[in-house]
Amino acid sequence: VYAEAVRTVRTSVVLGSLDTPAKVIVVTSTLPEEGKSSTVLNLGAAFAQMEKTLVIGADLRRPSLAAKCELAANHKGLSHFVSGAASLEACIEPVAAMGMDVMPAGLIPPNPLEMLGSKKFADALNALRQRYDRIVIDSAPTQPVSDAMVLASLADTVIYVVKADSTSTRDVQKGIATLRANNAPLSGVVLNQFDVRGAGKDYYNYAYEYRAGQ
Repeated sequence: VYAEAVRTVRTSVVLGSLDTPAKVIVVTSTLPEEGKSSTVLNLGAAFAQMEKTLVIGADLRRPSLAAKCELAANHKGLSHFVSGAASLEACIEPVAAMGMDVMPAGLIPPNPLEMLGSKKFADALNALRQRYDRIVIDSAPTQPVSDAMVLASLADTVIYVVKADSTSTRDVQKGIATLRANNAPLSGVVLNQFDVRGAGKDYYNYAYEYRAGQ
């Protein structure tokens, strides 16, 4: 069921940009611990079934992609590539189990926002656009930093992850409003960790019958 939900997100992104494919996808959330990084990895794996895909760990404040992909904590990554401290090949690791490449965050820079807003980062992202069909970027949450706004300005589409029964509606609305105020190409919201069984018998029966009829 979860895999099908991820494929549905992938299909929505593809159908939402048929004329000009959304090559660079930024995934953000309101707060940490909403399942954003896991969503990034699973969405990247879904795209990798069809296209050459790269997942980038651009959450330079609380990076987690390296650990989730079982890479060494000191693995070279985004910060090394942007600063010119390491080659592209040294900063990218193929993840065979997912069929895609991963570029972890690398060494946490003293000023993440300055690095993401630099011309070097924009140039690095443009170079990666030439090598990959799809790039999925794990961004820091919208609160309390502005990293996601900078990344959104370079993206083709933005996906907003919300943890069900956790993040307040007010905070979610504030985060989305901030993205829209900055003209971010927001394509939709992913409701994460939603308990279908706890949503009520009628909803669960409908979901079950829908899946059984496929």
